[in-house]
Amino acid sequence: MATPDPLALESSWNCGVPLIGFEEALEQSVFRSGLTRSDWLQRLAHQLHRPQLLPLLWLLPRGWKLAPAALPERLRNLAGLLERGLLSPGLLAALADELTQVKAAQPSATRLWRGESGTPGPRNLEALLALSAEDVGAADTKPAAAGEDLSGGLLWHNAGLSHEQSAPERRRNTRTAQVLNRLGANLQHGNETWTFEGCSSASQWLRALEQDGWQIKAQLRCSVASFGFGACLKDSSGAGWRQVPLALPMRTGLLGPGGQELQSLLPHSCLEMSWEKGDVLIRLQYYQGTEGFCGWEGLNDLSRPWQNDRRNGTVHYLGEPWSGERLWRALDLCDVAALVHNTEGDEGELWLGGYGALGFCIDSSALLQQALDGRCDLFPVLLGGIWRERLLKRCTLIEESTTMEPAHAEALQSYRRALLELPFDGSAFGAAALAARARLLRCQPKSSPFVLVGQLNALASTASTID
Repeated sequence: MATPDPLALESSWNCGVPLIGFEEALEQSVFRSGLTRSDWLQRLAHQLHRPQLLPLLWLLPRGWKLAPAALPERLRNLAGLLERGLLSPGLLAALADELTQVKAAQPSATRLWRGESGTPGPRNLEALLALSAEDVGAADTKPAAAGEDLSGGLLWHNAGLSHEQSAPERRRNTRTAQVLNRLGANLQHGNETWTFEGCSSASQWLRALEQDGWQIKAQLRCSVASFGFGACLKDSSGAGWRQVPLALPMRTGLLGPGGQELQSLLPHSCLEMSWEKGDVLIRLQYYQGTEGFCGWEGLNDLSRPWQNDRRNGTVHYLGEPWSGERLWRALDLCDVAALVHNTEGDEGELWLGGYGALGFCIDSSALLQQALDGRCDLFPVLLGGIWRERLLKRCTLIEESTTMEPAHAEALQSYRRALLELPFDGSAFGAAALAARARLLRCQPKSSPFVLVGQLNALASTASTID
């Protein structure tokens, strides 16, 4: 089921926002401006020192060639792989392993987790929830211009869209995530316990909040990934915008009907948690991220209705929401997983705190589901064998050097079992391939403008007939 243009859109799909496909947008902007493809690619090569433009390497239509001599040396091998075809799970896993060789000055993962690199946060709930005069008066910052000389009228962000929550509410989300991370980091320094509202762990704090009337739930989710990268183009009237849905297409290493290899779009996954009381809504997410550590972040994404709308099927929620005792167990598990990953990231001086090598966002979600539910419904799982071995050794070292409360000690054992039981999709064969294909089909968004997602959903509806 190979698709000539893996980012092709369904013309009948409607989300209330005008959409245009990526290749069509390039033709109507960049190349209509007089640039040739070779000229544009040469300009792109000179712009790739800007991290926000790196996803363009993955998004380039097949066959578009970047001259190796024009590329930064560190990107030449990656560009060569991407030009020859879509990345497979095996290549992604190998790439993640190779990224560990990137040595650059970067913040410590555990310091980021503890929040030591930022300004001191609130020390009580009243201060956490308050929207200060400074917050309320602050306007949303506009995205920095990226690659303006690449555009020909195509903007490399999504103009004309908004967030679900105001800027002050999003800053409150971020402050709440920092408190959860700091409480979790008590595991690292048990003799220097940090407390918030008299609580020394995230699960203890949530128990107190629920007793005070807060409604708190969490659920694993997945959607199409774009690493926050966006694009849009002025419409014909010049007054509005046509949004360009972007995604990262990949091979799957799995056969579909007729013996063709299935393609898919790389997913983003996280544990989403929401807190509600009165008119206060706090949204959070937990994952291994490009921020340089494993832990909690505010769920502050720009609302892209073709990608991350909770109501139209573009976000796929896995299983039932976690609350009460089950949620408290999940919080303890998040604490110990963050401790293991961030400590390993620091000790190994890993790029972005171990992002990729210690798993991508989808791997951190898969570990949570495997540990709590004894199963995995996500694809692709790319946490490789040597890194699982290192994480298991890190578990042992932590056990020998850290005194934990029984709940965290139990969570560490659950995490260890999940490392051993979690599937690996770098090279699936036989029964493992059948199971991987079932997971691939189960975790697709229920609705999407991308033709490729629709094809996979159609295949899922007839999965019992696949031989």
